[in-house]
Amino acid sequence: MDRQQERQPQLWIGVVEVKPLNRQTYGAAGAFTNIVTWARDAEEFRTKSEVIAATLEMYVMGVEEAEPVAERTMKCQLTEEIADMVSRAESNPNAIIYATFHTYPFDEA
Repeated sequence: MDRQQERQPQLWIGVVEVKPLNRQTYGAAGAFTNIVTWARDAEEFRTKSEVIAATLEMYVMGVEEAEPVAERTMKCQLTEEIADMVSRAESNPNAIIYATFHTYPFDEA
């Protein structure tokens, strides 16, 4: 059994930057959103973020502040939106839940 299989998945949260495959259709250069999903590590968190992005015809540019929800809650209080996402994901091991998309109109040069 490899290390990945030994560890139990836990709820993870992170800020994910996504970009649309078709910028004209989307109407923005990209967006940032929080994602909550079950993962064993940051790599699995990113993989699951890529899965949900693909269903939205987007791709992941980057992931920031990915960590277990338990660690996040020790550092700060979750917003109502994030707490709701965590609550919805707790009973669903297949959940990949994203929050409000904070879009930006163009890429920085």
